[in-house]
Amino acid sequence: MSEKSFPRKEIYIHNTQKPINSNLIKALYDRNQKINHFLSEYSDSKWELENQGWISSIIPTIVDVDSNRDEMILHCGTSEYKYLLGMVKLAKEKRESDTNGIIHGLSTEIIPIFNEDIIVFEQRQGKSTQHGVGFYDIPTASQNAEIYIDKANKFKEGLVKNIFDMTGFPKYHILKAFPKISLDKIKEIFYTGFSRGFEVSLGTQVNGYTNIDLDIKSIEEKSENRLYYQLLDLLPILDSIGKTITKEDIYGKKPKENLQTEKFAIIDDCLGNILNYIYHKKYNIYNSAIEILENKGYKINEVNKNRITLDDLV
Repeated sequence: MSEKSFPRKEIYIHNTQKPINSNLIKALYDRNQKINHFLSEYSDSKWELENQGWISSIIPTIVDVDSNRDEMILHCGTSEYKYLLGMVKLAKEKRESDTNGIIHGLSTEIIPIFNEDIIVFEQRQGKSTQHGVGFYDIPTASQNAEIYIDKANKFKEGLVKNIFDMTGFPKYHILKAFPKISLDKIKEIFYTGFSRGFEVSLGTQVNGYTNIDLDIKSIEEKSENRLYYQLLDLLPILDSIGKTITKEDIYGKKPKENLQTEKFAIIDDCLGNILNYIYHKKYNIYNSAIEILENKGYKINEVNKNRITLDDLV
């Protein structure tokens, strides 16, 4: 297996020095995003063939990250969603990553923690994405994108100010994923780091958590594609990856397999998010979590620098 083969079980994670309030995370539009000519032509042609009726929204793209104890600054350019999707399709076709340019997008995944420390995983469906279908992740995972701004502001005027909004967008993604939640039930949002994976994702995801002042059973009917676990189950959940016998959720439901691994799997960026959360909130099991993933064949790269160029994480 070459160093840049795709897919491969490798994840980069950066843990912030402490959980950082979303008001102290700044996404700045101060970089240019250059698109490789071959990737541009490939993505355009794939979009026309495979995504008729879809909208390729303008998206922010992270280039560099400055991280210190009190804040994180994301230095961004802009691109279009079809080039982000095209990057993944090309990598799958060539079975090689990063050979025709990288687009990191500005994706966030905030873990909503409901009363009784309940968290939710959702299996990704082909009707809504062509990326990581069948893998599980946190249902709030989504891209900041221009297409969502008007939809977000229907929940509350001014909820999302622009495509670089690191507080409004995560709240919108939570409201979209859990329609019965009211905005006032979402507590402070904290960011814990970011992750980049090579089993599914290729892009970079900025991770965090928030508390929801509600019982999950009061707002959510049992869903065919969702699993409901307690936080104390995080290690057994990770240990279930790739196994036939898996950890049941609070309803006695077991996860489903996906076509790529033919077993239960969690999307790589989400595994990074789980590690970010454990690092800050359950540090006594952090090394155990990494050991479980390494025993399953994952290579975990911890990025401890204060200034990071995302293209260097290859």
